[in-house]
Amino acid sequence: MNRTTLLALGIAAVLPITTLAQDDAGDAPKDAKRTSKSGRVRGATLFSATDIDFYQFDIKKSRDIPGHDPSGNLTVSFSQEAPPGANPKAGWRIDLFSEEDLANSLFTTTLKETSLEVKFEQGLGEGRYYYKISSLDSEVFPAAEYTLEGAWEESPNYEKSPNGDTDSATAIKVNEIYAGNLSSTNDIDVYRFGLETPDLVTISFSQESPDSDNTMGWQVRLLSPSLTEQPTIDLPSTVLQNTMQAQLDVGTHFIFVSPLPPANEEDKLKAPVGKRYALTANAASVPIRPTECEFVFTYAQNPTTQRWATFASPCDVPNGWFGQQTLPEDDSEVCPSPHASYTPPSVTEEGGVPQPGVVKIPLLDYTDENGSFIFRVNLQQEGNGFSFILNDLANDLKLVRQVEDAAAVVVDEAVIVEETVEEATE
Repeated sequence: MNRTTLLALGIAAVLPITTLAQDDAGDAPKDAKRTSKSGRVRGATLFSATDIDFYQFDIKKSRDIPGHDPSGNLTVSFSQEAPPGANPKAGWRIDLFSEEDLANSLFTTTLKETSLEVKFEQGLGEGRYYYKISSLDSEVFPAAEYTLEGAWEESPNYEKSPNGDTDSATAIKVNEIYAGNLSSTNDIDVYRFGLETPDLVTISFSQESPDSDNTMGWQVRLLSPSLTEQPTIDLPSTVLQNTMQAQLDVGTHFIFVSPLPPANEEDKLKAPVGKRYALTANAASVPIRPTECEFVFTYAQNPTTQRWATFASPCDVPNGWFGQQTLPEDDSEVCPSPHASYTPPSVTEEGGVPQPGVVKIPLLDYTDENGSFIFRVNLQQEGNGFSFILNDLANDLKLVRQVEDAAAVVVDEAVIVEETVEEATE
């Protein structure tokens, strides 16, 4: 794929897709109208106080970029045309759901008929999501047309909701800044990071603009097997930043962000819903990630499967993986395997048939929307490039294992290649 094609794909990926709501949207997720994470729905209305509109959009990995992280931050604008209505009971409720949990919204906000616009943002990872538009009141409903528009910023440095427990915690890298927000008074954001050596870690938590209400804010807790207690820091909405330090051992550690508890039990719990915060875990033993990464092979371990992989630079190591510049000391296999070999083209006597150079990679990780796979790959040299032997794909490209969970299942069967195999450059 050439540079022009990649540029065209990149431009297409950022252009907003407009959906004209000419008909009533579906009343259930299975009937939802399709839009995109940067799409716009305009000219839509609720036909009754019980009418519901569902819209569906996906956040997917790029098939053209191996290891691509599609996560980022979604900013949603919901509006109506001027002039606004006069009935304070009428209005819209806007919910954002993940397909993984349609019983609990990731974010909920409202727009009364007497107002023109409301906005909110939410960090999201790969997956399918739904907007749900409904009436604020069960008897009256806004007659005006509404516009729903999303703006997408792709970046791995946002929380990936839902991340309310340690199993779904957002993986972060040490010495990098991450952003998030609480979506309700019951919301908890959980993050995890790993250390390869013991270190004194500084947790910094901040916001950009203070508020006048000191009874509302955030509480940050550190959960670690290194600690007998969970240290906490409080950040009222009137304060810009707070930090804490803890000596942590090698392993995985968790940070919990929740609403600031009320001073008295009889007080009502409040939270700075929708207000962005910034979180950083700093450790001196971890090199600060450079702005531009040089080409240096880096070995990194998947924290879930414990398998190792090689990457072209430290910047390519996924969030939450443990990276190092040297081969793992144990007998762990590395993907692509360090046992990959290259046989140069043979030099024969006059009249003989020269043999092309061959690259053999016995273990190669690959992940797409269908799951994670390990391939055995043989490539034949053609000039300055390498390619599969199209008439013998059954032997040159073989699926040796499909990784469904930490305990891999060996299937050892040939892969059927349906798409054109493009030449692999050096």
